[in-house]
Amino acid sequence: MKTKALCFIQPGKVEVLEKELPPISNNDVLVKVYSCGVCKGDIDAYNGFCQYPYFGGHEGSGIVEDIGSEVTRFRPGDHVAMLGDGRFSAYTVAKEHQVVKLPDMKKNWAEWILEPLACCVNGVEVASIAPDDVVGVIGCGYMGLGLLQCLKISPARLRIAMDIRDDRLDLAKSYGADEIIRADSPDLLDRVEAIIQRRPMRTSYIIPASANGPFDVVFEASGSKTALNIASKLLRVGGKLIMFGHQRGETIIDGTLWHMNGLHVLNTSPMIAIDFYQTFYRSAGLLERDLITNKGLITHTATLEEADKLFMRTRESTYVKGALLTQPSDG
Repeated sequence: MKTKALCFIQPGKVEVLEKELPPISNNDVLVKVYSCGVCKGDIDAYNGFCQYPYFGGHEGSGIVEDIGSEVTRFRPGDHVAMLGDGRFSAYTVAKEHQVVKLPDMKKNWAEWILEPLACCVNGVEVASIAPDDVVGVIGCGYMGLGLLQCLKISPARLRIAMDIRDDRLDLAKSYGADEIIRADSPDLLDRVEAIIQRRPMRTSYIIPASANGPFDVVFEASGSKTALNIASKLLRVGGKLIMFGHQRGETIIDGTLWHMNGLHVLNTSPMIAIDFYQTFYRSAGLLERDLITNKGLITHTATLEEADKLFMRTRESTYVKGALLTQPSDG
């Protein structure tokens, strides 16, 4: 079976090509794709960070067309979300374990992008947020806003969002932040401490000169090296620094600060999960109950044929998250 699919040809150039799908095997599911989210990794691929040619897209959702003989969890007509690459296409083949069922009767397929929200669920799960934790999120792009939604249903006492853009901070307030502060405020530490009722420093062996910041946990969600440095300085002794954003390439850290303050540093990319498939399945339930949502966050959509224009628009200040709609508008 052939399908049209988006291919990254070279930096700054994508084309819709015809691609041969493999025949479905016993454990495969054939899905008619209706939408696929645009990940930061896809934007990077467009800008030159991949090996060409490349068929991208890993945030797909659609309707089951056919199933293999040993598939038991799905039937044709089921609405589903998928893991796996190559989903910028009209049709795709996925393994049964890569697929999770969604409620039927989707109207706005772009809002049923699940994979990036599952990454946020994974990040908060791995961080092991404790009751009464004061948690900061630096970077209020789409993923930071997803983290805030997950933190809202966690045991955290207080969620403080930080960003250098006022419009993103306004969004953060709508998606789970209790307080918002500009990350570039010269008095950032003082402003945070004015909000937080500090607990006494834990009694343990601590070098007297080491600083004790106000946060129990800070998520660095921008991928910015400056933000990682700020996050490190905001943590209490023994606090958790969550490297959630992709720190691309080499990153210089303050080893003395990390060591003397005994920071717990976690890289919560999806690859840290023991079983990300289980996280994906559980995230679908949260999405279905509106405990996490894409509503209001999918700011840009386009067809496969218009993908180049969408990738160009990711540079706009109004861009939060994009999605490619892979079927005709009447589909």
